[in-house]
This record gives sequence, structure tokens and C-alpha cells, in this order.
Amino acid sequence: MKPKIVIIGSGSQFTEFFLQEYFKFEEFKGTTLSLVDRKQGRLDQEIRLARSLNDAVGWEVEIEGNTDRKKALQNADYVYCFVAVNHMETWKKEFEIANKNGIYPFEAYTVGAPGLGMSMRHVPVMLDICKDMEDICPDAWLLLDNNPLAKIMAAVMKHTNVKCIGYCNGHELLQMALEQLLDMDERDVSERAADPVEREFMVPAGNIDITLSGINHCQFLLDIRDSKTGDDLYGQLRKNIETKEIPAGYKFSAEVCRLLGWFPSPADNHIADYIWCIDKNISEDYDLAPYPVDQWFGGRDEKQWAKIADSIDSKKDAQNFISKRRVGWLNVQLARAMMKGVPTYFPAINLLNNGCIPNLDPDIIVEVPAVLGPGGAKAVSTGELPAEVQPICALHGKITNIVGDAAALGSKELALQALILDPFIPDLKTAKNILEDMLDYNKNYYTRF
Repeated sequence: MKPKIVIIGSGSQFTEFFLQEYFKFEEFKGTTLSLVDRKQGRLDQEIRLARSLNDAVGWEVEIEGNTDRKKALQNADYVYCFVAVNHMETWKKEFEIANKNGIYPFEAYTVGAPGLGMSMRHVPVMLDICKDMEDICPDAWLLLDNNPLAKIMAAVMKHTNVKCIGYCNGHELLQMALEQLLDMDERDVSERAADPVEREFMVPAGNIDITLSGINHCQFLLDIRDSKTGDDLYGQLRKNIETKEIPAGYKFSAEVCRLLGWFPSPADNHIADYIWCIDKNISEDYDLAPYPVDQWFGGRDEKQWAKIADSIDSKKDAQNFISKRRVGWLNVQLARAMMKGVPTYFPAINLLNNGCIPNLDPDIIVEVPAVLGPGGAKAVSTGELPAEVQPICALHGKITNIVGDAAALGSKELALQALILDPFIPDLKTAKNILEDMLDYNKNYYTRF
């Protein structure tokens, strides 16, 4: 029997990307795809789009739609979550609360004080989903591509029995920047001829191989090589950051490499929220600025989904739609690799450390290369993190566990501990004020506090 794949939070724009990938690969022919959206009108448009694509390419996928996730989870094999709790309002509020208390984050979503606020709202929802999975589809895999990723995973891995793998595409962002720095960002002619899929943004050219290790949104480049020759390119990279123009969004990352010796991943706005030497002068020197929340593309309303569905009026329209996305975003490839049963190398997977990085605690969530197959992900050990960067990942990895517990248990004591340990928060008074503001704001949302 062909697998069943469920998308919870299918109103997200990530579902559009997902569908464009789902109908590219023959492993998904004959599967069941179940979309879950709490808004029926929007869900109807998502289903209409999925069925148009399915009919046009002859994939023979059984497409379901539910506003009740429990119905969708019946007989599920793989469960994806694209859940965001009122993200446009709440994300702005995390910036507001932090700034009010003298903290100036750049990403303000997955780490620091904002990471705690986001976790308060997202962890309970995810744990409820996991409870349903335990009751309804206990053998299914949760394939998590949902922020704050590491905090959610820490809670899921400790407080549920659900099998979980986390994925983030940050490695692709870094690979593109490194290709630009090394003047290796043009795709090979033979590769273009063999791959007719049109490439859009966020797609590496595939000319370099990189090895990253660390934690989500704070990895470090351990190795970089020419894909064809195998030549070590790290020396050239270090030289180029001194002589070439740095790609936008990587000026601070290049400075981290100068100072600590290792290039960080995935990009400035993420890294700057983990490395605690930031002040306003550094921000100005390296063009660091808060993430422009209004530009985020995560959500789609009913009218937007209807417009996309209306655009598919023929088989040619469907084929054009499918081809226009990139195969770079690898979350769809997680299920595909597990379905194929053939071990597949992935450059970055989030999972429990369990000794993969020997000089980090075994119970923290790490992001490392892995081999994926029917039994899940098996980490590829990259050895110890360099001494210069290990403390950064070690501290934030432990804070992530405390935040996961705090959000899962509704513990004010643990939440305060997480804030006290945050190196960006200067004193106990500030930590207490931030927590008070968070708890007051989150009275409007479902939390466990």
C-alpha cells in the first residue's frame, strides 16, 4: 500500500512549494496526500490546486482535505507541519518586547528572548499534534520544517514518543553565498542540459560540497571542496573574504570567520542572534538590521490560493507551475528518501546529538549531515566542534532544552532560567521584565502557562 502524507497547516505558502516538488518525483505517484487547514474556504482552494496538478500529470494521488487533523491522521505515514501561530502579529510583538527591554535581536524568532516567546505558542500546539499522532498513527514520522525548530524538537523528543526529524534549508543559503565568494555560482552546462527544472531563488549551483556542524541556525563550516576535483577551498575562501565584495547578508558572517577562524551558517540575521559580541556599532559596520517581518511570505489567504488555482487551466499550465520551483528545498525529499528505501545523504538534519558531536552534550538538538532511509536519519559524525566555536553551540543547545521544557510544562521558573542564561540579557531585572511582558501578551494565546 502506498504511503499517506499529511500536511498540517497547509494554508502556508510552503504548501505551494511542496506541491511543486510533490508532482516532480515518481515515488509520490499513487500516494495519499491529506491537507489540513482550519479555514474551509482556503482549504477548498488548496485542494482544487492539488487536484488540478494531479490530473494534469497523471500522478493518481488521492487528495484529501480536512479541517479536523484527527481525521487526516488516520493511517498517516509521514506528517509535515507548516504551523505558524498568527505569525505576522506575534513576530512583530517579539521584536517589540525585546526592544522595550533594551534587547535588539535581528531574526527574533528561534533564539534568545523571542525564541522563548515563540516557543510558548508553538510547542503546545505541536505537542497536541504529537498526542494525536501517538493515539492515531503511532508509527508515523513527524517531518518537522517548522520554527522555532530546535525548541519544538527538544520538547517533542523529551515529552512524546513520536519519531521526529527536523529540517532547515539554511545550508543552501550558505552554499549560494560561498559559491558567489568563490566565483563558482554558474551551473555547469552539462548539468543544465540534464536537469530541465527551472531554477528560481535559493538554489545552489552545485559546484561545491560543504560540511556543516553545530545547532540549528548556528552551524559552522568545517570543510568546503570543489565538487568536481575534491580540492580543499577553505584557504581560498579565507583569502577571498579579505579581497572580494562580501554577498549581502554575509558581512557579519565573514567577520566571524576572521575572528574565530570558521565561517558560520546560515546567514547574518540568524548568526548575530547567537554570537554575543553584538552592539549597535557592530550592527552599523556590517549592515545588520532586524528582519523585515512585513516581507515574510509564509502565509496565503483564500483569495491568494484561489488565484493560484485559477492559473492552472491546462496540462501545460500545470507542467509550467511544477517546473518553476526549485528542487533545492529538501523537505519533500525527506519522505521521498524514506519511501525509496535507498540510503540518501542529506547535508543537514536536526536530531538528538547522542554523541554525534562528541564535545556537545548528548541530549541537545544538533544539525549535522545524515543518511536518511526507511529507519529514519543516521547522523554522519563530523567529529568535535572546533574549540573556538564549541561554547556558542553548547550554551545555546542547553538553553534550547530548558525552553522546550518551559513551554511544554508551562514553567515560569524554567522560562526565567532560560532568560538568565541568555548572554544577551544583562541582568535579572531585565530577564524578569521580559518574562512578565511575554506572559501578559501570551494571555491572548493558547499556552501551557
